Amino acid sequence: MKRVGLALSGGGALGAAHIGVLEVLEGAGIRPSCVAGSSAGAAVGVVYCAGMPLERIKEIALDMRWSKLGKVVRPRTGFFDGSRMEEYLIELIGDRTFEELEIPLAVAAADILRDELVILRKGRLAPAIRASCAVPGVFTPVEYEGRLLVDGGLINNLPVSAVREMGAEYVIAVDLSFSTALERKRPSTLMEMWFLSLATLMSNTHRERVLADVVIHPDVAEFNWMDLSDIPLLIERGRQAAEEMLPRILQDLREEGSSGS
Repeated sequence: MKRVGLALSGGGALGAAHIGVLEVLEGAGIRPSCVAGSSAGAAVGVVYCAGMPLERIKEIALDMRWSKLGKVVRPRTGFFDGSRMEEYLIELIGDRTFEELEIPLAVAAADILRDELVILRKGRLAPAIRASCAVPGVFTPVEYEGRLLVDGGLINNLPVSAVREMGAEYVIAVDLSFSTALERKRPSTLMEMWFLSLATLMSNTHRERVLADVVIHPDVAEFNWMDLSDIPLLIERGRQAAEEMLPRILQDLREEGSSGS
C-alpha cells in the first residue's frame, strides 16, 4: 500500500473536528505514515504523532480551557503569552523533539518579518507548536532560531505540499475553512470579531487543497473559532465528514494497492 499522508488545517477550536476524522480513519485501519499541520492542526497532529491514544486526545480536548494555552499580558505584540502552551504540551508528551515522534510531523509557521512560510521538522516540539498556533495579535509571536514566527495559517493553512515532501504518495487533507457565501455566527466580543476577520483572511491560504488526493471538509461554518463549549459537536462533525469520504478513500487505496502489486 502506498504511503498515506495527512494534512490538517488550522481553525482554533474548530480543530477538534480533526479528532473525529482520525477516529474514523483509525477505525478503518488507515494510519498515516506522515502528518503536516498548521495551528490547531499542528496541535492535534503532535499529540497523535507522539503516540497518544485517540481516546486520551478526546479527553484532553473536552477538558480544554484557553487558560491552559496562554496568560493575559500587557498588550504589545499580543494579548496572550503562549508560554503556557509550551508547558502544557511538555506536561502531556514530555519535552520531545520532532525526531522522537512515532509518526513524522511537519509544522507550518509564518516568519512575520520576512513574509515567509517556515516548515519546521526538527528540534524541540514545544516552541514549534506554540509558534504555529500564535495567532497574530492574539498570542505573542515566538522567537525561534533567529526568526519571529506566528500562526502558519497566515500563509499556508493546509500544508499539503509539506506532506508530499515527506514522501506521502496518497494525501488526505482535512480542510476546516468555510465558504464566504455562508452566513456565519454573529460575533459578540472583540476577540470573536478578530478571529472571524482572520478566518476571512485565511480563506485564501487553503489553495493547496487541490494538491491532495482527497479532501475531508467538516461542516463547521456555524461554529466559533473561540468557543470551546462546542468541542463534542465539532468532533462529531469531523466523524460525519470522514465517514462520508471513507468509501472513496478505501477504494482509492485498494486500487493503488492492486496497481502497485
